[in-house]
Amino acid sequence: MTRPHRPAIALTVAIAALAAPNVAFAHAGKTPPVATNFTARITHPVPGIQTKPVDGDQTLWLNAGAHTVTVPGIQGEPLLRFDHRGVWLNLHSLTAQADRIDRYDLRPDANPQAQPLWHRLTSTHTYEWHEHRLHLLEPLGKGRAKPATLGTWTIPLVVDGRHETLVGVLDYQPPPSAALWIGITALLAAAGALAAWRSSRTTVVIAVTVVPIVWALRIARELYGRPAVPVIGWIEIAITSLVGASLLYGLLHKDRATRVFVAFLTAFGALYQGSTMYSILTRAIALTLLPTTLARVGVTLALALGVAVLAGSWNPLTDRRRADDDEDFDDEMESTTQTEVTHARAT
Repeated sequence: MTRPHRPAIALTVAIAALAAPNVAFAHAGKTPPVATNFTARITHPVPGIQTKPVDGDQTLWLNAGAHTVTVPGIQGEPLLRFDHRGVWLNLHSLTAQADRIDRYDLRPDANPQAQPLWHRLTSTHTYEWHEHRLHLLEPLGKGRAKPATLGTWTIPLVVDGRHETLVGVLDYQPPPSAALWIGITALLAAAGALAAWRSSRTTVVIAVTVVPIVWALRIARELYGRPAVPVIGWIEIAITSLVGASLLYGLLHKDRATRVFVAFLTAFGALYQGSTMYSILTRAIALTLLPTTLARVGVTLALALGVAVLAGSWNPLTDRRRADDDEDFDDEMESTTQTEVTHARAT
């Protein structure tokens, strides 16, 4: 293995490690949305209980503090219980299955009066779960061309034995013109590919440009609180920063072949990140720390520059491969000629 290829292989492993947590979350059904047209908003909170809708209208976060809180399910059966020992899930709840609360050992019971089977989810007093009652009114937004408040949602709570109701509304924002952003992406990709194809130096410059863009998109996504950044989020931020620094190191390497190959890897990283956040171009609200318009610009650049770098790095790599093959062929021919001469002299 030649020395220039070692950092490239290390970068490949790092990029795979960066993508791994997302793949794991996807298989576990936990991948949060990156954009939405709907926002759940609380209008009448429950005194003493902290609540916040997150991911638009998909998830409800609740902090019970020192109170004992029970969240009833769709049939009135106990779904969740918050007390001084932590947060508990009723494994017999049909709502736990319908809301895709991630428990492999759910045992739903059609009888809402069935004895609860509690399983502790966490020893803290906060928890967030997919709450379908937040987005029941989404169908009312179909076909609307203007922002609107679609209606009121309610979630019953039992706080220290008292029946309370969390009340809010569902807001709708029409999506942007997807054709406009896709068109801009296509034009930038074509122009960038043409420039990168002609010069490996331009390819590397574009790759150096796209690395901080992808880094900013990824970091802003992880820092988008739900309502706080989880431990896995900080781990991914650290890994993202490490990969970004490694890519920049490779792109500034003194060996030209290494620079071009790392640009090739950078292209795939940019296209991967852009594709996972593509819905930001087609939805009204970006669920990221960046303002929505800035996030759209970032996704557009990640996709367009990723295509440009891929086109530009593929050409030099192909040329280098052919050159290596030619060198191997010349070496083989020279070796064969020397063998024939030696044999002729011997005879």
